[in-house]
Amino acid sequence: MGNLLSCANIRLGTRISEAVEKRIPIHHKCRNCGRKCDPSSPSNECVHAKYTRTGTKEQPAIIRSIVPDDRVPWSTPLDYSPLEFTAEKVLKSTKEYVDRDPRNDPNVVIPWNQDDRLCDRRSYHGKYEVVRGVPQNPCGRTGLTGRGHLGHFGPNHAADPIVTRWKRDQNNARVRHPTSGQPILQFVCIRRKDTDEFAIPGGMVEKKERATDTLRREFHEEVLNFPDLDENERETLMLTIKNIFENGGTRIYCGYVDDPRNTDNSWMETTVYNFHDEEAKHLALINVNAGSDATDAFWQDLDSKMPLFASHADFLRRVAALHNSHW
Repeated sequence: MGNLLSCANIRLGTRISEAVEKRIPIHHKCRNCGRKCDPSSPSNECVHAKYTRTGTKEQPAIIRSIVPDDRVPWSTPLDYSPLEFTAEKVLKSTKEYVDRDPRNDPNVVIPWNQDDRLCDRRSYHGKYEVVRGVPQNPCGRTGLTGRGHLGHFGPNHAADPIVTRWKRDQNNARVRHPTSGQPILQFVCIRRKDTDEFAIPGGMVEKKERATDTLRREFHEEVLNFPDLDENERETLMLTIKNIFENGGTRIYCGYVDDPRNTDNSWMETTVYNFHDEEAKHLALINVNAGSDATDAFWQDLDSKMPLFASHADFLRRVAALHNSHW
């Protein structure tokens, strides 16, 4: 195992369960700021005013209440009466790990700020407040209450693997950006099925699943579709990836995500790890193909100009800084 990790130049990092992020960032993508915040948009309204995944035939558009930049913290006064919204599929779900609303059923008791038998309800940012029976978003107001499309009140944990390699020329030398002069990193990028946005592969931590298992599972589901490999080749590749994901990587971030699905009572938190193949020995050689959870998968140059889902651009910026690459 040690030889495999050494060949791939995978650096062992802190155990995922030990990660704690104290700083709480301000959110933008899950809030209606009430002004034209995107110069490229033809609309004079906030581009994040409409709650994600609404405005379709199945679901009428849900518009968030306006929360100006200086009124996001709960400690600041605001005449605030946001709409309550929880998707029908969440309300009707029979899955054990999807929360029932304790405000509607006195028999529902949820152990806030604890690791219960279904999921870890603790936040990477410490203890969150519970107001009128449900958690309060530690990042502040979002203009919408309820759970939206999320299954849990409070933190909904995810894990995101960033797999990187150096961009190389025909002589195997690193390619440098013509403007910055820094070497160019490439990462495994997907196009999401649900929003059609570019993103890093990743997804929700399932019932009592370890974050390491989520990292590997999501990478497999979204980018590892190899119809041309025989059974032995596929098994060898998957074993290599399993070993690397379980035993190495560099922690990039863990904490709150500026995700368009967030509400005042439910929000996304994630653990992000970078798996970098320095010498193009293993991960860098994979020709990725979209799996069941993505419409496309490919190696993409890291660049600050690329639009990405949620907080993924910030995660990639951190990776670029880690490797002193172009951004």
